Amino acid sequence: MIAVLPDESSAFEAYRLLQCHGISPEHLALVGKGYSSPDSVGLFNPTFTAWRYAKRGMFWVGVISTVMGIILYLIFNIKLPNLEWHQALLTIASTSGLIGIFIGGVIGTLYGWFFKSSLSISCRSCLERGQYLLMLEGSETLTRRGREILDDYTVKPH
Repeated sequence: MIAVLPDESSAFEAYRLLQCHGISPEHLALVGKGYSSPDSVGLFNPTFTAWRYAKRGMFWVGVISTVMGIILYLIFNIKLPNLEWHQALLTIASTSGLIGIFIGGVIGTLYGWFFKSSLSISCRSCLERGQYLLMLEGSETLTRRGREILDDYTVKPH
């Protein structure tokens, strides 16, 4: 559970309120200026996340497209003018590999940015506006209880 709180005093008050209701500090993290950083609680920089998935996509799609280029050359016996068979094979394999690297990079970047970083992006935008995040991790019962306790303290979306 992530609660968005408008300022430091209400964030600390909500933190203490949860502790007073028996929720252990081991399950809580207060994120914001002067407290835990977003990276320390798993809200990684979206740019780094997107780059990590882009590299994975570039590698795997590049390898697969290179192999597919070789297989297509062998199946269809593609002839390129003024090139021997091994030169044609190398040209087709490298061209298909480069195209695959480009496509894999684009797909990996989009996947990393939109599917793996969306929570991080929204939480980091709250922190940039000066708000604080109170994160509660635990069982479903614990998080439901924490949500009920904090219902009056969270910033409601407009």
